[in-house]
Amino acid sequence: MRHGRQARARHRPAAARRRSAYLFVLTAHFVVAGSNALAAVLFPSALWAYAALAIFISLSFGILKTSPATFLFCLPLLALRITEFISGAAIESGAFMTETQTIGHPTGAFSRLLLVYILFFGVIAALVEAFWPRLRLAFRAARQLWETHAAFIWKGLLVSAILCSLLLLWTGLQHGFPLLAGIDRFSYERRVDSPLYGAFIRNRLVLVPFIGPLLALPRYRTRAAGLTVWLLAASILFGEKFTSLVLIVSMVGIPAVLVHIAHDRPIPVRSLAMGSAIITALTIPAVLLAYGAASDLDLAMQRYADRTALQGQLWYQTDKAFARPIAFDKPTLAADVATWFTPSAQDPSIARTDFGRYYVMKQFTSWEYMLGLMKLNSGFVFSLYPYMMMTTGVSGMIAASTFLALYHALLLLFLSQALARANWIAALLLGRAVNSLYATYADGYLWNIFGIKTLGTIGVALLFLWELQRRDSILRAIARTAGGRKPPRAPRRVHRIPAPGRP
Repeated sequence: MRHGRQARARHRPAAARRRSAYLFVLTAHFVVAGSNALAAVLFPSALWAYAALAIFISLSFGILKTSPATFLFCLPLLALRITEFISGAAIESGAFMTETQTIGHPTGAFSRLLLVYILFFGVIAALVEAFWPRLRLAFRAARQLWETHAAFIWKGLLVSAILCSLLLLWTGLQHGFPLLAGIDRFSYERRVDSPLYGAFIRNRLVLVPFIGPLLALPRYRTRAAGLTVWLLAASILFGEKFTSLVLIVSMVGIPAVLVHIAHDRPIPVRSLAMGSAIITALTIPAVLLAYGAASDLDLAMQRYADRTALQGQLWYQTDKAFARPIAFDKPTLAADVATWFTPSAQDPSIARTDFGRYYVMKQFTSWEYMLGLMKLNSGFVFSLYPYMMMTTGVSGMIAASTFLALYHALLLLFLSQALARANWIAALLLGRAVNSLYATYADGYLWNIFGIKTLGTIGVALLFLWELQRRDSILRAIARTAGGRKPPRAPRRVHRIPAPGRP
């Protein structure tokens, strides 16, 4: 006991230095971003949108250096936000947005969005850093726990990969492969109309939390890398693009890198840069092929250039037309809330334009174009923040963004806790909830967070986390009996995430 207190006392100065470092990074970037936003109002120019992109990239590296756990928990989202700011720079430089039939102008929209995102990541960093000392101890002991389960996980993943490969091969032979045929993935899913195929495409990220721990074990590292390549190849072949590839690569690496930083080793920036380069090298040819590069490369490149502005055009249009300090769209929000407790209503084709993504899109697009997208269950990405601004104003959007940051941080903390303790059922359920969270960032449907299905999934996962932390855990006894030997346990003090400041 005394040694434990001494160890914690030794780590307190280091924790205080880390806290000061990430607070300085966030504060400095917020001040610079505020100056940039003010300059964008006083002296309109596309230069400020490029400055916002540079500030956000600098912020990402600052978080990497001062709060690596936060960087890992936010890595997929950081990558997606960078693409949004790249789009913003193109829009404010005068890009033509084909979907809304408008030409961009320097309005400072993305300089203002940067301030909201810095606050968002600041809240996440504060929560993650408060809980990281205990989680760090859990991941120091995690590799030994994972070794005892690795053979079972590998066999389960291998069987799943074989069955999914047979399903995808059969589907491809019957209907063609979207990448090779240049078919949009939404059109393809509608053409196939298969519950099994749809379930794989929408839930393939559930496999990722199980591949990650294998990547941290030397004996299984090659096999885990092979499974990752298989998942990436399947995603690309069936028309998935940048977003899903980023999620797969980053989520696979999180458990192994958490073990790495838990032993006070820095995240290798070179490996991170190589991973980014690989994703880019895979994504651009895949996107061009999906746009028909095999038959007309020039047309595919033109479509790709036109789509560059897609990532940020909803925010640009909403900031220009709906930037009010306070708003409350009661009918829209009431229609949204009504679906949270009715799973059968949680379908974009049922919601139509009452709320969510299509509610935002209908303000800026023609009905003919909207109907075509709705038939495919397709649409613009990153509609969440525009939706929150339109329905609750700037103040409501900032409040909702703060809550969303707390939710994001807690969900990733609980998922990491489940992985560190080899609680695979909880990890499966929480991984499904994380998948839904990223769907919310893209399409703006809040049922992915507040819906009864998501809340029930998280509740069951937390029940498993609680049950397996008890000394007389029934599930642990069953697992021990089935396995034939007693697996090593992590220290008792790392079995839960306590309140900040608790010993």
